[in-house]
Amino acid sequence: MKIGLLGLISSDLSDVDYNKIRWAKDFGFHGVGAHLNVPASTINEQAALNARAAFDANNMPFLQLWGPYPSILSKDENIRRAGVEGARDIVKLAAKIGVPESGVRPTSMNPRFEWGAHPENVKPETEDRLVQSLKEILQTAEDYGIVVVLEAHCMTTLNSATSIKRIIERTESNRLKLNMDLCNFVCDLPTAYDPTPMINEQFDLLAPYIATVHVKDYYLEDRLTLHVTETVIGTGMMDFDTIIRRMHEAQPDGYLVIEHLPLSQIPIAKANLTQKIQALGLPLG
Repeated sequence: MKIGLLGLISSDLSDVDYNKIRWAKDFGFHGVGAHLNVPASTINEQAALNARAAFDANNMPFLQLWGPYPSILSKDENIRRAGVEGARDIVKLAAKIGVPESGVRPTSMNPRFEWGAHPENVKPETEDRLVQSLKEILQTAEDYGIVVVLEAHCMTTLNSATSIKRIIERTESNRLKLNMDLCNFVCDLPTAYDPTPMINEQFDLLAPYIATVHVKDYYLEDRLTLHVTETVIGTGMMDFDTIIRRMHEAQPDGYLVIEHLPLSQIPIAKANLTQKIQALGLPLG
């Protein structure tokens, strides 16, 4: 099993140099991904090549490339097409700099937030538009030899293990894989207090499609309504023993990827996750 990192790079790649990647290597990470904060089509080619060189100089795998684009669910065909083209641009950039996987978010019908809840997110016609968009993105992935990695969340069209499996299968593509993110499915009190059944359901249905697994911890805020807040691995309520065991069964050499933490908290999260893997007697690295 390996430990990866997202969150070190969230930029236009111009800040990625040897020392940035060395930081991750020194803390024992086995791979690093990147989030673009601008459209992939605007990335300077030399900056992208320099970033690739920084990874190579540290012998660090460049795991995945993620980035922004408009809604791929929109009823407005112009917006949907722009979203598809934006996702295709990420695929093309990944291919150019030798990143094997390109991330895709399902987006949302919510005009204010790409991960936001909206009643139309779960309508059949919305799912149909998502499948159409994914097929179009996957055609480019096929042309460029890239794997597309899908992110899911309980507030999106990909709102359950069943819907994720159905939508992946509807694309009829072996290039579409899943970035499993269990924290994204802690959406009610029963699951928050006992996440193990949800974790097992996700692995039972989706293990064959896993590319990577994002690992995040969470706690419940003392508020009048449900507020689930992410926190450092090992300080919250997530059942990491089950996640680690199930991932080892599914992909012994797969990546658990730490994300959504400030740099100051990443080392303790890495240490805590390492300790949990070792406590289960599982190989690391």
